[in-house]
Amino acid sequence: MFEMTHTIPFTKCDPEQKLKLHEAVSYMMDCCQFQEYQEVAFRNFLESNHLAVFLFSIQIDFFRRPSFRENVRTAVKIYGCKTICGLRRLTMRDEAGELCMIANATGAFFDTQAGRAIKLDPDTMPVQFEDAEPMECLPRKVPVPASGGTAGNPTVVTPSQLDPNGHLTSHMYFAIAADAIPGDLAYNRVRMEFKKQIKQDETVTPVVYPGAVCVVDLQNGEGESCAVAEFSTF
Repeated sequence: MFEMTHTIPFTKCDPEQKLKLHEAVSYMMDCCQFQEYQEVAFRNFLESNHLAVFLFSIQIDFFRRPSFRENVRTAVKIYGCKTICGLRRLTMRDEAGELCMIANATGAFFDTQAGRAIKLDPDTMPVQFEDAEPMECLPRKVPVPASGGTAGNPTVVTPSQLDPNGHLTSHMYFAIAADAIPGDLAYNRVRMEFKKQIKQDETVTPVVYPGAVCVVDLQNGEGESCAVAEFSTF
C-alpha cells in the first residue's frame, strides 16, 4: 500500500468549496504513480521487459467530496492481475478515517517494443497483492447509446494539458466530460473507459447522451471514440 496526505487547496475546489472531480482523479493517479516507483522490484521488472502500464478504466464512487482546507489521505493497493490488466483499489479518507471516495482502476500491460497489450502471469510478477476493500465494481467497458447524442464544445489539447508521456493527462478527460454534462445532473458514481491516447493539438469533442445515467463519448477530430465517461448514482 502507498499513502499520500493532502490539505485540499483553494485552486482545486469548485464554487461550493468542494474538491473538483478531476482534481480527485489527479490525486488518485499521482498516488498510483508514486506507488509504482516505490515498488522497486516491480518497476525494474517492467523496465527490463520493456513494459508499461496504461490506465484502461476507472470507476469512482463518492460518499462525499472533501472541502477546502480539509485534510485527506489517499491510498492505493494492488489487489490482483487478470488477463492483460493489473487491478488497483484506491481510497480517499478524511481525518476521522471516514471514507470519502473509493475507486477501482484497471491498468493494461503494454509491450512498448511490440506495440501491443500483453498478458502477464500473476505468479511471475514481483509484487505483493493486498486485500482490497469491498466495492461494487461495474464492467470495465462503458457502452455508448446507439442514438440521442449531442455534440458539445470542442477542446483543442494544449501543451499544458500533457503528461510526461506526451498524452492528454488522465484527469483532463474527466474535466472535459464533467464540463459537458447538464449542470443539474446529480451523480455520485463515475466510470471512464480509455480507448485511444489523445495528443497535443488534437481536437476533443464531447458527445453527450443525457438521462439519469448520462454518457459522454469523447471523440477526436476523425470522430473516433477516445474515451467514454458515465455519470450515475448508486
